[in-house]
Amino acid sequence: MTLILGQQNRGMTRNIVILDADGGTITPAMNDLVRVTIGRDGQTEVFTVTSGTDTAAGSSITKGATNVLRIDATDLNFDPGTYSFFVDFFDAADAQEWKEVDRQVFTLEPVS
Repeated sequence: MTLILGQQNRGMTRNIVILDADGGTITPAMNDLVRVTIGRDGQTEVFTVTSGTDTAAGSSITKGATNVLRIDATDLNFDPGTYSFFVDFFDAADAQEWKEVDRQVFTLEPVS
């Protein structure tokens, strides 16, 4: 598990590689989706972005062997603290359901 640090109201970019059970890289196909959610269990998520659908502020995920997550500064305007950072994968050819592929710890620090 990795600790991801972010600063309130400051954008960030993160590379995400999705691996299969044997450690091979999964490259999402045209109809597959990648989603990143930041939130706390039992509470409404504070940030969600899905590949192919940018947020109103312009945060996005560009799919590839390395998926590039770009979070705009205005999407990081929620309360500082510790959250879960989920990466989910929707394989359009396999069971038509979201699969959690990674869960990290995300800490948002206040702007000093």
